[in-house]
Amino acid sequence: MQVENMERRVRHALRGLFGSEVADLSKLDNLGGHASLRIYWRVHLPSDIGRAYPRGESSLMAMVMPQSDAAMASEEGTSSSDPTPLELPFVNVQRYLADIGMPVPAIDHVDLEQGLLFLEDLGDEMFEHAVLDAADTPEIEGLYREAIELLVRFQVNALASRMNDTDSNRCVAWARAFDRELLRWELDHYREWGLEARLGVEQIAPFRQRLDAQFDKIVAFLLDAPQTLVLRDYQSRNIMRKAGTWIMIDFQDALRGPFIYDLVALLRDSYIALEPDSVERLVAYYAACGQSAGLPWCTDEKLVHSTFHVQTLQRKLKDAGRFVFIDRVKHNPSFLPYYNPSIAYVENALRHLPEFESLHALLLEIEPAMQSTP
Repeated sequence: MQVENMERRVRHALRGLFGSEVADLSKLDNLGGHASLRIYWRVHLPSDIGRAYPRGESSLMAMVMPQSDAAMASEEGTSSSDPTPLELPFVNVQRYLADIGMPVPAIDHVDLEQGLLFLEDLGDEMFEHAVLDAADTPEIEGLYREAIELLVRFQVNALASRMNDTDSNRCVAWARAFDRELLRWELDHYREWGLEARLGVEQIAPFRQRLDAQFDKIVAFLLDAPQTLVLRDYQSRNIMRKAGTWIMIDFQDALRGPFIYDLVALLRDSYIALEPDSVERLVAYYAACGQSAGLPWCTDEKLVHSTFHVQTLQRKLKDAGRFVFIDRVKHNPSFLPYYNPSIAYVENALRHLPEFESLHALLLEIEPAMQSTP
């Protein structure tokens, strides 16, 4: 999307919402969108003209989307069984999360004609920044315990809404799922981009049968795990703090999946590498928190740990392939530095999974990043 076109659309929407004076005097900052089709702009509204703005704040965030059907589609992989959304998934899931008591940014205005939303401005304090600014391991783990408590709260509230069969019926996320097709597609995404695109189809071909068998084994394990609603990308850049409260963002791709998925996204973050001992303590903390809160799958801590490590295999192999895809297809190489750390997470998980010894041996043969992992 061209910058001039996006700015014109934002000002057009401002004009319809607040009038020409506000639209003309507002200052717009393009914050980009990383690898997403959604581009974010901070709108600084004029504060000296006597206008009343949402929450009494003089800034908003504009989420600018493609003016096409792409705005309704997920930028992640999807299953062919997923229903066609009838409204913007971000709007649908935001309403559900707010209804079940979760902290999410307010939506102040939806302008489908211009292809944008005006959202509450949460500021600039990401969870990532708080962790990087932390003084020591105890402080870092304290921050992650806060994020885990928020995750457990989400899972408890989502499960309650599902059991009561109320709000969940109106949420598109409950109608979508990490089914066999999608889990396997994500693993094949790694094969296609992490291996074949980098090393050559011919070089990987002799290993395809063994690789397929191991991928099927991962998928079978995860499908057998307890399932619940997952946010899909609950990581350090998608949790923000405003006025002392952690707020969840980037939830439009939420769907049903393995209960451990969001914990893996959080603790096996591409952008922050935790010490292995910290990860094990935090997984145990999740299990204890979840058990106290009544999450049925947290009564078996051994299951929590083993599922965490198998989900790490699936999630981080997919991430590694995705980073190459973003480079080759979207011409954005900024995620390539996270390829090797993703494979290092896979290596660490395999050390906890003797039943996946064959996958470990196979990746040592064909994945150069695995071969360089200490």
